Amino acid sequence: MVNDHRPAPHPDRFGPAPEPYAAAGPRPTARQESVHDPEGDRAERARPSEHTGREARTGPVTPGEPAVELSFVSPQGATHRVRARFGPDRPRLVRPPALARPVQFEDGWRGFQVRLPQEAGADREAYTLLHAEITAALALHRAYAGTRFGGLFPTPVGYDVNTPAPFVLYAVPRGRPLSGPTERVSMGEQRAVERDLVLAVRLMEAVGLVHRGIVPGAVRRDAQGVQVWDLGSVVRTGRPRVPYGIPPYSSPEQRAGTGTTEARDALWSVAQVMYHLVTGRPGSADGPPADLAAQRSVQETLGQVFARRAQDRPTPDALLRTLAPEVAAEAASVLLPDPLERHRREFEEIRRRKHASLAPPPPAHTPSVPGQERAGDPGGFGADGSRYGEAPPAQFTGYEYPARERSRLRTWISGGRTSGTNEPGGSRSEGDTRR
Repeated sequence: MVNDHRPAPHPDRFGPAPEPYAAAGPRPTARQESVHDPEGDRAERARPSEHTGREARTGPVTPGEPAVELSFVSPQGATHRVRARFGPDRPRLVRPPALARPVQFEDGWRGFQVRLPQEAGADREAYTLLHAEITAALALHRAYAGTRFGGLFPTPVGYDVNTPAPFVLYAVPRGRPLSGPTERVSMGEQRAVERDLVLAVRLMEAVGLVHRGIVPGAVRRDAQGVQVWDLGSVVRTGRPRVPYGIPPYSSPEQRAGTGTTEARDALWSVAQVMYHLVTGRPGSADGPPADLAAQRSVQETLGQVFARRAQDRPTPDALLRTLAPEVAAEAASVLLPDPLERHRREFEEIRRRKHASLAPPPPAHTPSVPGQERAGDPGGFGADGSRYGEAPPAQFTGYEYPARERSRLRTWISGGRTSGTNEPGGSRSEGDTRR
């Protein structure tokens, strides 16, 4: 019984989609070679004679650790029960408070498990983000699995949200996070990353999704191309914006929480990531960087994307046709309209009206002021109280975590860097948990 559809059998310039888990059948083998990269990370990369879908190993699973029974639901809705062993957490692979760790099934398949730890089970916003990630991963997989563009996104293998530690299983992620000029990106590589990111935004727009969290840590790259992670930051197009993300990668209108989400929000993030990749520093949070004219490789192709207002930026389709007309034409051939989009919008509108009619009026003695915060409580939760009290703060951004987690969050956003390190490039391997 096959758990998922297999990808196209040949690699392409957009990166091959990793092979999903199959419950039965032989698996190709590949010679593994350990490579020491320029930044000091130890990475094991596969160099197969033909495409196997496993370009990178997941790392060692804890030796001697007993196998446990793992139950999950496949993207097709079938329940699978397997024996699995887990490796140590990789704190820089996913955005906190989520954790990621390698997993190996007894039949030899390797992948990654992204989960919420049990202590984060009461965090309703974190649970919502993981649920959104699973929904987005399934939607993208069903739309593009087996096409030349499937490798741009993580390949979901299974999930389970009805456990104390809900999780989603992915095939092995490709490459490493973007980390600025220490990568020594050539002009050709820069254009390839630029094209792939705009293409990813365009493909997500075609299925009605917008990625609000494109940051250096969410964009992985190898010789095959780009892979976009952190799908928990994905929302449906046309939903009212809520304050989310951090400057400069989140667009001004997204941080302000005004209007409705659209794909040009994500294009702003792409432009900021490319500026970071070329210069090694963050750009301006409110418009074009001051030295944009000096960065001609970015200014010539993405200059208009730095516009403060979304309506002044080009659409993903128009920008992709300018950057790579042949890729835009090829992508158009796989973009299918969503037959349920009209019904989905009607359902969302009915639900919005229902929630509005059931909302209790504010107390007469307490005026309701949007965005009001208590004095001495800038984080939206009391110094001596619980993290969110009975509910998350009204202006929750998705990045409001206790002080002990903020350093981890900054490390994730900056693509695996650790502040204060004297190592070349300022980064350590994902498996290194030193602080």
